[in-house]
Amino acid sequence: IPHAIFQRKLKKATQRRILPTPLISYHIHSIKMTTKTLSKSPSEQTLKTIKHTMEDNEKHGAATSSSSNKQTQLPPSVVEAWESLPANVRSMLVETESSKGNSPSLASSQSTYSSASSESSSVLNDATEKVFEEKCKITGAKVLMKPLERAPDNVFSFIKSHTSATVDVQNKAGSTVTTTTKITTTSKGWRNVFNLPISYDVNMIPSGTILDPANPQLLMATGVHPEGYNRRFAVVDSEIDRLFGEQIRDYFVQKNIKLTVCVLNGGEADKRPEAVDKLLDDLCAYKLRRREPFLAIGGGCLLDIAGMGACMYRRGVPFVRVPTTLLAIVDASVGVKNGVDYCCGITDETYKNRVGSFYAPSSCLLDASFISTQDARNISNGFGEIVKLALVRSPDLFELVEAYGPYLIESRFGPHPAVPEGVANRIIEISIQIMLEELGPNLWEGVLERCVDYGHTFSKLLEMVPGADIMHGEAVNVDGFFCCVLSFLRGFVDMDTVKRVFACMKSLNLPTNSVDLKLELAWQSCKDAIEHRHGEQRIPLITEIGSSLCVSDITREEIDRALEVMKQFHH
Repeated sequence: IPHAIFQRKLKKATQRRILPTPLISYHIHSIKMTTKTLSKSPSEQTLKTIKHTMEDNEKHGAATSSSSNKQTQLPPSVVEAWESLPANVRSMLVETESSKGNSPSLASSQSTYSSASSESSSVLNDATEKVFEEKCKITGAKVLMKPLERAPDNVFSFIKSHTSATVDVQNKAGSTVTTTTKITTTSKGWRNVFNLPISYDVNMIPSGTILDPANPQLLMATGVHPEGYNRRFAVVDSEIDRLFGEQIRDYFVQKNIKLTVCVLNGGEADKRPEAVDKLLDDLCAYKLRRREPFLAIGGGCLLDIAGMGACMYRRGVPFVRVPTTLLAIVDASVGVKNGVDYCCGITDETYKNRVGSFYAPSSCLLDASFISTQDARNISNGFGEIVKLALVRSPDLFELVEAYGPYLIESRFGPHPAVPEGVANRIIEISIQIMLEELGPNLWEGVLERCVDYGHTFSKLLEMVPGADIMHGEAVNVDGFFCCVLSFLRGFVDMDTVKRVFACMKSLNLPTNSVDLKLELAWQSCKDAIEHRHGEQRIPLITEIGSSLCVSDITREEIDRALEVMKQFHH
C-alpha cells in the first residue's frame, strides 16, 4: 500500500479504534496493545527481512531510484504495525487498495463482514502451532484450523472466509461499465472432532447352552463389577418369560446374583413409546449404574425397545442383546438401529420405526436353540429376511435356502434326515456375515444406497394397514417379489429367474402378494421412500440372484404394469 495512504488509514484507525473495513476491525486492539509482544509468523518474518534488506541496501548505496519510479521508505513504526496484522488481513487490504486503481470503465467494490467483536483477538494465533487449511464441502469457504494445545487431535480453532462475486454490466453514454462486487464473510469458532469407538461382538453360543449355569458367557456379558456387587437387570419378552423365565432366574441364582426382570410384550403392536417408558421406569427404580450393562432377551421388537431405552437412560448405558427368534438372530440383533412405531398427534397416522436411534449393543449372544420354540409361521417369517439377503448378495445362500429351507422349517432348525449336518448353522452364519459386511462400513447410513433395504420400500405401509394380518418378514417377502417383477420389466432379470424366486418363496410358505398391495399404496410407498432416503427413491432391484443396484426413477405407470404381471402368478 502506498505510504501516504497507509499513514492516513492507520492514523484514522488509531483515533477511532477501528480499521476501515469490518473484516479487520477486531485486529486494531492487537495493533495498539500487543505490537511489541506478538510473535511473528513466517510471513511477518519475511516482511521484516525485506525491511532489513532495504536498510542494508541503503547503507551500501545499492538502493536506486528514479523520478518516474520512486519507492518511499516506510517509517519503522508503520512497518511494525503492518507486520502485526495477520497475513489474510494484509492480503485483504492490498486487494482492496489495488482494486481502486482500475480503469474508469471498470468499477469494483468489496464488502466484508465478520462475526468477531472489535475488542477480541484473533482466534488463530500465528505464533506457534501448525495451521491446517481446508475447503468447506458445502459452501466452498476457506477454513484455517489450528489444533488446541490441550486437545490437539479433537479440538481446533478456526477462521472461515468465503468470497462471492457478482458482476453487473451496464451501457452508459455509449460506453460499457462493468461493476464487480465482492462480498467476503468471515467467522471464527471451534470445531470438535470425535470418532465414536464402536465395537461389539456377535457371539455364536453353542446351541442350547446359554442358560446352562456351567456356561459363564451370559453372566460375563453383563460386565465386570466390584466384588460383592450381586445384582443384574434384564428386560424379557413376555413369551420368553413364559417359556424360559424360571430357567433365566435360576441361572443367576446359581451365580448368587439377584436378577430384576422387566417383562414386556414383544409383538409389533406393542412397539410403541409407552413400552420404552415402562422400561425406563423400571431402570430408574432399579437404579442402574452408568456403566452397568443390562440384558435384553426376546425377539426383534423387544430388542428395538431395549435399544431405545438404553440409548435414552442416563444418555446411554450398555446393553446386551440375546435374540430368541430366527428373524431377530439374522436381522435385528446384529445392527445398531433401534426404534419404535410412532402415532403422530397431528396427522393421526402411525409411522413404522419413525422414532429411533443408532445405538450399538455392548455385545450379542446368539443361541439358535431358541428357534425350536417358534411355530412354523414365525420361522418362515425369519426366512423372509434370509431370502432378501440371498437375492441381493449371495447365490450360494439362495441355493442353500432353496434346497433345505422347507426341511429346516419342518424341523425348527433342528436335525433333519434330508439336511446335511451344519447346514442350519451355515445359513445363519452367512446371513449374519452379509448383514455385518453391509452395515459395518455404513453404520450411520451415510450412504443411502443400501442393498439391505431390498424388500423395505413397500413393506412398511403393508405392515401398517389397520387390521392387516402380516408379519415383518412376510411383508418384506411380498415387497421382495414385487421388486423382482419390477426387475423383470426393466430387463434386469428374465422370467425364468422370476419363476425360480417365486418357487423358492412358496416352498418356504412365504406370501408373495397381499390384497393391500394396490397402486395407491405402492405409489405412496415410493413417495415415502423419497422422504426417508433424502430426496431419491433409492429402491434396490436385483440384476441377478446375488446382485443388485438402486434405482430412483420408478414411475406410477411402471408400478401399475408390475401389478398386472403379479396377477399371472398363483399366489
